[in-house]
Formats: sequence, C-alpha cells, structure tokens
Amino acid sequence: MPQSKTVPIEVHMGLQLKKRREELNLTQRDLAKLMKVTPQLVSKYETGQGKILPNRLYDLCQILSVTPNFFFEGLNEISLTEEEQSIWLSCQNLKGEEIQLKVEELRGIIADVKVKER
Repeated sequence: MPQSKTVPIEVHMGLQLKKRREELNLTQRDLAKLMKVTPQLVSKYETGQGKILPNRLYDLCQILSVTPNFFFEGLNEISLTEEEQSIWLSCQNLKGEEIQLKVEELRGIIADVKVKER
C-alpha cells in the first residue's frame, strides 16, 4: 500500500495564488507587473518551484486583496500518495524501443527506466 505524503507547502501556496489570480482575471504577466517581478518568477511561485518570501507574501496579499491565511486554507486537507505523485513519460530510444521514465516528486527526479519489448 502506498505511503501517504503531504503536499509541500510551496505547491499548495502556488495553487492558491493561481486560483486567486484567475479569479481576478489576471495573467501571469499582469501579476508580474503589479509585483515588479518577471512572469517567470510568478510561474515558479504557482508551480511551487519558488518559495514565496514574507515580503512577497505581503505584496501578494495587497495586490490580490486576501489575507495571508488565504494561502494556507485547506492545507491540512490535502495529501497525495506516492502513486499519485509519480508520472511516467513514454518515449523511444535510438533503437526504436519504447522506454518509460518514472518521474517522482515535483522536481522531476528520474527514479526508474523501463524498456518495453515489442
């Protein structure tokens, strides 16, 4: 039976950020301009690849008209199993064989490779 893992807080905060941005009909570029950062940084925040520092959290709360609590709402209710966190990518090697790459965690670490026989 797969072991339960808690969703990293950065991912949850990023999902909340994206949700609110979309509620306000803002693009990542729009939000980036308001925050005086790059759209790439907004994207990193939304995917959980970038940590939202306290000063940025304060700015986001002002821009999005939310309290800091908004970013943590529902955090305790969310968890993913290892199975749900795994992603399998299929591709072909130079010999034309189909291979599958198992990507674990949100940082994209390749954990396993399988070669399928034809």
